[in-house]
Amino acid sequence: MRRGRPAVVPSSVRTRSRRPGRALSCALLLSACALVPPALGAGEGAAPSLPAGVPPADRARIENVLEKATVSTRVEIEPYPLRLDIFDYLLDHPEFTTQVTRALKLARYRIWRTADGLNLDDGWGVTGTITPIYGDGGLRVIYARGRYEQRVLPDIRGQAVIVLHYSGGPGPNGRPALATSMEVFAQLDSGMVATFAGSIAKSKATSEGLYVLKVFARLSTHLDRRAAEVLADLDKRPDVARGDLEGFRRLLTR
Repeated sequence: MRRGRPAVVPSSVRTRSRRPGRALSCALLLSACALVPPALGAGEGAAPSLPAGVPPADRARIENVLEKATVSTRVEIEPYPLRLDIFDYLLDHPEFTTQVTRALKLARYRIWRTADGLNLDDGWGVTGTITPIYGDGGLRVIYARGRYEQRVLPDIRGQAVIVLHYSGGPGPNGRPALATSMEVFAQLDSGMVATFAGSIAKSKATSEGLYVLKVFARLSTHLDRRAAEVLADLDKRPDVARGDLEGFRRLLTR
């Protein structure tokens, strides 16, 4: 029997989530709100201009989603204490990042790589794939396609473009702080879902985008307070890639 959840779907890799839009991937983000029903808020956000570095083979697909998005939203949170190089490392190693967040019990998403690309499973019904398109200078562009399996209503399928902006700088106490914001532009394969969930699409997409950013903020707190404990826990897990773990260990001890 299919498991149900509120009618909004995350964006990213093969994911299963009862709460739409939660994909840490970069991923992740990490995942985040990619499959949300068409409804209120459609067209409210202006589509961003893509950087010149986006490969020509991907540009047409990305621009098509941006131009025809049925829902768009933008979220940001207050800066939090995380070094820019650590954030970049986590975004560059999404499989490892989900292992870290699971070790800290911050989220249950799992990301893995196959011949098809990056896959994510959030454990609650959302599955999909994500493709990092661009990453440089505090900007990440991610394409996501996925499906949300529901108990009674038809499956929700769609695609999305996730744009993550971030920058580092000194915080109020002089320590490094990270400012992050996220834009999500989603397009569903079918407009039928609007009948069931249109009225809550915008608010759900926004709340789930905020959730993703807050997971990173909470992660920064755990790493700041008990990095050695986290590293020791990861070291005991046989599925953790040794190379990724050692690279992370060196980064934290700088």
